[in-house]
This record gives sequence, structure tokens and C-alpha cells, in this order.
Amino acid sequence: MIEQSDSLGSLGLRQRDLQPDSLRPRYDVCITVASWESRATRAFEVLPPLQARWEVWRFASADEDSRTAKLRCFEALKSLRTEALERVELASSLNYERNFALIESRLRKARIVAGRPLDVLLDVTCLPKKYILFFLGSAVRNEFIRSIDFVYAEGAYSPLPDEESHAALTWTGSEGEWSSVLVPYLEAENYIPDARALVVALGAEISASVPFIERFEPMQIALISVDDDAQRINLESVEHERRLLRDLEDLPITELHTADLADVLGVARICQAFCIRHRDKAVTALAIGSKTHALALGLAALSVANLEVVCRLPSRYLSGDVVATGRVFHYTVEDRFEPRFPD
Repeated sequence: MIEQSDSLGSLGLRQRDLQPDSLRPRYDVCITVASWESRATRAFEVLPPLQARWEVWRFASADEDSRTAKLRCFEALKSLRTEALERVELASSLNYERNFALIESRLRKARIVAGRPLDVLLDVTCLPKKYILFFLGSAVRNEFIRSIDFVYAEGAYSPLPDEESHAALTWTGSEGEWSSVLVPYLEAENYIPDARALVVALGAEISASVPFIERFEPMQIALISVDDDAQRINLESVEHERRLLRDLEDLPITELHTADLADVLGVARICQAFCIRHRDKAVTALAIGSKTHALALGLAALSVANLEVVCRLPSRYLSGDVVATGRVFHYTVEDRFEPRFPD
């Protein structure tokens, strides 16, 4: 990835591939997530020694296999660091209200203890999108942070067998009907319920995404797709899914965009421009694609007044593996008006 930087409202954003010399030598806290995905340890493998308090978040599991896999992941993470790791136990990832309260409480306490806004490193590789967005919104709106370094290990995805058909493949990674979660701190300031536009960050989960999008009955739609990469995803299977989008793409109210998986800045700019063109409408951003593009929607929502961010909430997640491609992306978000304190 070519290094780029720009301002998004009161925030500065810099994006590049992760390099040891692109990180601060010291953070107030470094956070990652224990997961069943084998790529969960990839970022830790390339992080240099850092002065920080280290946390590993573990969401409660509904089955023994997932619980065992997360414990194994925690032990693997411990083996990669000389620093002590604190394990933070969270409720099931579907119990987002309880977890949001705990995460915000921990952030607030760390801010009080430090006596100043925090420098945080957050590995979002295996952190669900609603938690990435809540962490960003809470940290910025409450002035808990002066900087967040987000790191993300790119994964290679394979479709999962559809248990109902015993033959077809599905990209959903979940089962059951999706409900929606409006992310706290990322709500639109000027709510106009009768005039709605949509920005949709799409992934490979087209079959589940189309009915979810249609529920909102938008007057305008911006669809943002990830540039397909054969190293990361099976292109033939994706094309089969994308056929389900044709009717939506052909509507006169729809505009189409594509962006590289790593290009958070580019996606945020697309969102900002769309919101400015439709400033007379409330714009809902649906974060149903990649984690990196979800981060972009959150940054855009912090910089424009008429954008809110909504995530999907499935009935249950499926524990399919995602292996690392080897690439790790790095995004630094800074409060441009927060003075740099001496370390």
C-alpha cells in the first residue's frame, strides 16, 4: 500500500503497510482479540517490542470448540510477547450493549488514570465491526484518546458449505436473519426520517446483504465494493454472488464505487462527498463488508453531520477459519487539535 495521509474533520488519518518503525515506542494500552481464526496472531508476529499495558479481549463462546480455540489463541499470543498480557472476558459478541458499557468503562478509567488523552493500539483483525466502530466513536466523542493505531491482518476467505442445501456455498459467516445496530456516537446530527440515502460498504455476503439493504427503502444509494483479489478471495464464487446485485446496481438511484481493501482514506472520501451532495437527507452507512471499509465509514461519520453508521447483527456467527495472507495494514487516527504531551 502506498502511504497516504489527510485530514477528516478534526481527525488526521495516515495509512500504510505495517512497519516496525511506523509505530510509537510506547502506548498506554495495546489490545487484540482471541479468536478461532488462525490469522488472529499475525499482527502480533510482526509487532516490535512496545512499552504498554497489553490486553487480549475474549468474547464468550456458545460451544466448546470455539472456547477451546480461543484459549489456544490466547496461549499463542502470550508466546509471541515478552510483555504480560491481561485477558479481558466479554459477553457473547451478540450481547453488544453489555460489552459496549464494559469497553467504555475501561477506556474512561484508563483516561482518568493517565491524566491525559490516551495513545492506543488496537488490532481489529478479529474484532467485529460494531465493536471497531463503537470503540472509535466512544474514544473520539468522549475525548478519551489523542491517537489510535489500528492494525489489520488481511485474510484469505473461503466460502462455507450451506448446511441447508448440503451443496451450495455461502459467504455469510453467520446464520439467521440480520437485524440492525445503530452504532452509538456515530448517529446523524440532523435526522430527517422521510428523506434517506444509503452508503453501503459491501463484501462477499451479497445474498444476505440485498434484502437487508432493501429494508431501508432509500431514495439514493452509493454501493462501495472491494476490489477483488484472487489471493484473498475465490473470484468465481464472488461473481456468482454479485449476480444477485444486478437489479440493485441497475436502479437509477444507485451509484457504484470500488476501492482497494486497504484504502480507508479513499472510502471515507467517497462517503464524505456523497453526504455533501445529499446534505438535505439523512444518510445511513451500512457496514456489511470489510472491517477496513467499516472503519472508513466511522471516520466519515465523525466528520460530516448527516451520516449515521449501522451494522448487521446476525442470529449466530459461524466459526470458519480465515488464514493470513501475510499483509498487515496500519492506520493512525489522531486528534489534530490535541497537543502532543511529553512521554
